[in-house]
Amino acid sequence: MKLTSRLFAVGVLALALLGAGCAKNYETPNAPVPEAFRAQRLDGVTLDRAALRGKPWVINLWMVG
Repeated sequence: MKLTSRLFAVGVLALALLGAGCAKNYETPNAPVPEAFRAQRLDGVTLDRAALRGKPWVINLWMVG
């Protein structure tokens, strides 16, 4: 087997392994907010589904222990 064929085979194998490790629906844009969603902002304001309706949103979770 030629060196270029081996490198190509290793590259294809590496891409297949990397692709298999990625979740397909990990980040699904335009997913509806769940009915039971409740969150509290740092200023104490509570956010629910109605507060986010019609607005673009990004949720970044910070866990304080």
